[in-house]
Amino acid sequence: MLTFAHSTYFHDLLAGFSAGVVIANTKGRVYASNPAAAALLGETAESLAEPATARAILGRTDAPRRLARFLAAPVRHGHRPEPVTCRYRHPDGRDRHLRLSASLLLENEKIFGICFEIDDMTEICDLHARERAMLLGVQAAQRERIEGLGRFSLAVAHQIRNPLMVIGGYAGRLLRRRAGDDPEAAALSMILDGARRLEEVVRSVSRYAVRREPEPVVVDPAELAARAMAAARARTGLAAPLAVDADTGPVRLDAALVEELLTELLANALEAASGPAAPGGVTVRCHRLGAGLCLEVADKGPGLAEDIRPFVFDPFFTTKAVGVGMGLPIARRAAEELGGSLTLEPRPGGGCLAVARLGDDRDGLAP
Repeated sequence: MLTFAHSTYFHDLLAGFSAGVVIANTKGRVYASNPAAAALLGETAESLAEPATARAILGRTDAPRRLARFLAAPVRHGHRPEPVTCRYRHPDGRDRHLRLSASLLLENEKIFGICFEIDDMTEICDLHARERAMLLGVQAAQRERIEGLGRFSLAVAHQIRNPLMVIGGYAGRLLRRRAGDDPEAAALSMILDGARRLEEVVRSVSRYAVRREPEPVVVDPAELAARAMAAARARTGLAAPLAVDADTGPVRLDAALVEELLTELLANALEAASGPAAPGGVTVRCHRLGAGLCLEVADKGPGLAEDIRPFVFDPFFTTKAVGVGMGLPIARRAAEELGGSLTLEPRPGGGCLAVARLGDDRDGLAP
């Protein structure tokens, strides 16, 4: 084999490969290489045959130990190692991304050498880096736009709130001075009701526009569900039996965000479960979902009609005669701030099932 390796035909064959090729014996000594390998590594064919050059090449990579294990694996373990990639500082001062793979050279089932193939992945890595930078730029622009819209919404809400308080206050004051049969009492009552509804819209928009970073603490999900149910009953003026199934024990999460999420879902469930066709109560179930947490709120109401299902999370969408339509959008925003998602699904046996899948350990949802 060594005689063939020194032949002109063999070297002409190596020179025809576009990838870099280096052939070494079982002791790590290079006895053949092609011009592509010399160009990629910034060395001459003669210098590649020197043991000191191999040590210098390893020192120019960003992972010399990993690469040394890769080079030694064929002889040490007797099998072809998995390809590796590394960043290589070329002698011309520029960084290149190289991919190395190895093949065993066998004769009579005995390893007599290793053939290393070197591919230049610099253009591909640079392309991926540009794509990633572009994607991060788009995400940053979208985040800035969302934050700008949030600030704009808060500013508009603030400007509306002040004159609205004046309108509602004076309408209420005038209404209290009118007798029940006064013709103007009905008009003043309509003005007051409209002002109160606008106040609720302003309050909901303000809650929806504010983004918050989770502040995890150790809490009991069953206790959060009970507090959220009390808040939902107070808001809606409705009542229904509550069953809580939480076998997770204490978990670490943002109590305020989870309570807000559950309050909106339970208020929605109460309105569905308190109807004339809703015979049952509301159930909250909490269980582990991998490293995260899953909250389920189920009711036995009429369920979710398919024609409105695509719109239930749209701000201000409501099927009620009097309603703001911000409860579910606020609930979804809370789930997203907790690193999760919120979906509405048909409940087996009738009714609606809201499923909030919340984050993982990195989002502060850990035992």
